[in-house]
Amino acid sequence: MTDANAETGADVQAETAPVAATAKRAKRGLPESTRRLLLIVAGVFVLAGSILGFYLVSDVFEERYPVLVAARDIEAGEILSSADFTFDYALVGSVPHVHWTPEAPFAFEGMAAAEAITAGELVRYDMVIVPDAAAVGVEMEVVVPLDLALAVDEVSEGELVLLVDPGVEPVPGDEGRPRQVVREFVLTNFDGSQMRLYLEPEEWAEWEVYLEHIGGAFMVVDLGIGADPAETAQRLDAVWLEQWTEAVAELELALAEAVPAAGPGELEVIVSLDDGLVPSGVADGDLVLLVDPGAEPLGNDPGRPRSVIDVLRLENYEGGLMQMFVEPEEWFYWRTLPALIGGDPLVLPVPEGTDVDDMSARLNAQWQAAWEAFAAVARGAS
Repeated sequence: MTDANAETGADVQAETAPVAATAKRAKRGLPESTRRLLLIVAGVFVLAGSILGFYLVSDVFEERYPVLVAARDIEAGEILSSADFTFDYALVGSVPHVHWTPEAPFAFEGMAAAEAITAGELVRYDMVIVPDAAAVGVEMEVVVPLDLALAVDEVSEGELVLLVDPGVEPVPGDEGRPRQVVREFVLTNFDGSQMRLYLEPEEWAEWEVYLEHIGGAFMVVDLGIGADPAETAQRLDAVWLEQWTEAVAELELALAEAVPAAGPGELEVIVSLDDGLVPSGVADGDLVLLVDPGAEPLGNDPGRPRSVIDVLRLENYEGGLMQMFVEPEEWFYWRTLPALIGGDPLVLPVPEGTDVDDMSARLNAQWQAAWEAFAAVARGAS
């Protein structure tokens, strides 16, 4: 090799040597793991961009529909009006909703919210119920039985009627109360014999208390065409009050007449009667035989047989005692009778249609024979 060629080769090597060194250094600065991570990150960005682009394109080409939404926050149990609803555009797909039309809000007019609905929320038909058809929120159910005996014509759901306290007839010791209109009311959830109402707790308690007070059922008075409920109630109450007042007066008169009282010259005596011979007992109004219980022979005392004293119709009798108003002589007889016979007189009921004299004679004969037999045994024993 000539000197010229040697110099040229040396110059080339000198120029290419730094380039080769730089390439080697660059290759050593990007390890395999770093390059792999960069590729993964780049792939994620490409995928995210593809998805975003798909949805942006889909949103542009997917048609939005007008739907019914709440125009304000609605509480559960509120009665709704068409003004409570408006419309919005949405991609609803298969989500339950109500398609918007100008008439759609009116379908919910007068309904009750079965649940809380927030402003802007999609409205569904299952979010509302017919008022009074079920309990909403804190409402409670009360069943109101109705007695239709006073109704002139057939009554039906939604009809305005008068609800009536049936009152209580006067009886001894209780004057009762007159029949009276309680209130006018529209028949609600009426099935022909009762109403099923859903009420706030306070009103529910009022109905429950009044149902118990009246005996469980309101009577119903139907109103004729054009009848004024208040005027009708006033006229009926006046009639029923008069009827009740008359009934109370009649009861008082009957009680006054029924209370026994002594007549001129009479004295009161309380006679104690022994119904030990009658397992079923006797009652006021029964016809009975009054019986001397007799006395067994004892020592030198021959005693006496059981025997019929008299026949008597029980009056003012209760619990073994009979109240009597008699002349002084008879008063003395009844007062001294227990001492004469050694105790309270026995009573025997006389069956209807029985010959009292014949019954008395037969009983006296039997008791006489029994007494004689007992006396004979007593004498033989002595």
